[in-house]
Amino acid sequence: MPALFIFQGRGVEETVSAPRLHRRSPERGFTLGELLIVIVLVGIISAIAVPRMSNDPLVVATQAEQLAADIRYAQSLAMTQAATASAQARYRINFVSASTYTFTRADGTAVPHPSTGSTAATSLSSGVTMTLPPTGLANSLVGFDGRGIPYTDAAVSAAALGATATITLTKNAYVRTVTVAPQTGLVRVP
Repeated sequence: MPALFIFQGRGVEETVSAPRLHRRSPERGFTLGELLIVIVLVGIISAIAVPRMSNDPLVVATQAEQLAADIRYAQSLAMTQAATASAQARYRINFVSASTYTFTRADGTAVPHPSTGSTAATSLSSGVTMTLPPTGLANSLVGFDGRGIPYTDAAVSAAALGATATITLTKNAYVRTVTVAPQTGLVRVP
């Protein structure tokens, strides 16, 4: 006959047989040592992997979206100004260098950037460059008349965009493009 033990504690008495005392609990888990080893391994892998990860794709994608928005801004300026001052309702975005662009009226008058309020050239993010001249924009500019139609000449009146213009942005090996459609002026980041 197995030995019986009586445990008393806080008002509860329980009779337990000797074999039951030596059984392991059915609940299983990780020991503190095992958890610490896993945490140390994850830390080591993170310390090695994180510096090797690049944010270049995100930077190029964000800059392409910003450039597309700025081109749309020039187009919307031309269309909204057409109702009040049709003679001055021609705006353009000029690609000054591989990393900067400006907003101007067709007569060359500088137009402030919508977010900075400055007429100075807008610079692309660090390390992002444009291929100049952009495909389909031999004069490195795109202008819009009062109907939003894109043009490729400085006066924004003689040379309507004949084919889709493509502005290519790059940073290291990552590439994004911004396109401007002829006739409608639809600006997209494909």
